[in-house]
Amino acid sequence: MRRNCYIQRASKKSHMKRIHLLIAILIISCIGALALIKRLEASAVYNERAFFIEERIVLKGLPRDVNNLRIWIPYPVSDRWQKVSDFTLESPFDYRVIVDKTNGTRIIYLKQDQNILDENTAEIRISFNVKRKEYGLPFDGSTALTINPEHSRRVDLSRPEKNLSRFLKPDRLVPVNGRIKALAVEITQGKRTDLEKARAIYDYIIDKLTYSKDDPTVCGIGDSLLTLQYLKGICSDYHSLFISLARSLGIPAKFEIGFPIPADKEAGRINGYHCWARFYLKNKGWIPVDISEADKHPEKRDYFFGHIDEHRIHLASGRDINLEYAKSSQPLNFFIYPYAELNGKQFNDIDTEIRFKNL
Repeated sequence: MRRNCYIQRASKKSHMKRIHLLIAILIISCIGALALIKRLEASAVYNERAFFIEERIVLKGLPRDVNNLRIWIPYPVSDRWQKVSDFTLESPFDYRVIVDKTNGTRIIYLKQDQNILDENTAEIRISFNVKRKEYGLPFDGSTALTINPEHSRRVDLSRPEKNLSRFLKPDRLVPVNGRIKALAVEITQGKRTDLEKARAIYDYIIDKLTYSKDDPTVCGIGDSLLTLQYLKGICSDYHSLFISLARSLGIPAKFEIGFPIPADKEAGRINGYHCWARFYLKNKGWIPVDISEADKHPEKRDYFFGHIDEHRIHLASGRDINLEYAKSSQPLNFFIYPYAELNGKQFNDIDTEIRFKNL
């Protein structure tokens, strides 16, 4: 009997040793896997681009007795994918940097309360260097979030967002109910995950819309219902519609805007803005989409669902921008070019020229 008890105790000890050994092996394996992931991340290849930006802003037709002049200019974003350095500003006006608390956009705010101008024009020059990284998730552009070695990037998009509710609300030209909601439900029928639904919306917009600048009363406004009516537009129209449809299904989405940097040029003038969107996935973070570029470049259709390239600069975010200290009761549709007020009224006689040069 004692011998049997001893055998049982020995057997239990042996069993526990095996369990402890297995646990130790699992821990070592996990540590090794994490170390491998870190090594792979450290060796991941980013597409990067560095360039110099110069912006020249000329206010014309100013009265000689200028007073109460206010100017707002987007300040370039600095984040994990875009680093801004050597920023300089030359201006006859006092200025400081303020922040749009709703969208987080930094803004150069200039003011002049007393006349110091000898002529009826005033010039502002801004310059800075930018180092831009390709931005995206390590997945193949489908709805599986599987790693694609060709496009794998070391990017952490999973930082939790504190207040997602504001990215579900409508903007003035970006509704989320009625026809928009009904269409979103129709487009995503049979799709279960938010990722699948976002991809269905993305594909629908590419298939249905035509990229066009031919009608300024329709194209470039970013009016989701107008875009649906005419089925054409540019980047602001494509992404406004995407944001409307995504938000209507409870998928947070937001608008970002800046300037395109031509991929095939070393230097030159930048003509026009470019915008894109991001949608939020729980435990994954913000996923970028550039639908108009995907439509113009069909070979990159999968790529631009989940990636944006390095050939751009990000300046501002959000729609319906209420500028601090502005007298106008009407918010800006979106904020990319300088906005000015003279004696409390919008001042429009402004020329803006933006140039770039590769570094």
